[in-house]
Amino acid sequence: MSSEQPETHELSARRVLLQEIPTEKATGKDLVSGNMNLIKDLKVKLSVSVGGAELTVAELFSLKDDSVLKLDSATDDPVEVLLEGKVIARGDLVAVGDKFGVSITEVLPAPGT
Repeated sequence: MSSEQPETHELSARRVLLQEIPTEKATGKDLVSGNMNLIKDLKVKLSVSVGGAELTVAELFSLKDDSVLKLDSATDDPVEVLLEGKVIARGDLVAVGDKFGVSITEVLPAPGT
């Protein structure tokens, strides 16, 4: 076993400034088509994946306040919209007022279609 410490590189981090875009009526195909009257008022929880990071256990345990994790995605890569852990759409991260939003650029076909 080697007692060498992993090489660490200082990363410079900067805040990502998002440009606010006007919200408009969405166009394009629907995520789901058909008669939705029975279920239209059910709420579902979506999540958005911006990227991931791979660390050693030592790196994980050395995280502290103000640590910066470098994700495996670029700032202009699309984010994934997930329902129950499955990707249903992709889009661009945007600002909606003082909140994050996703401008959908691709709706994926439902499984089995």
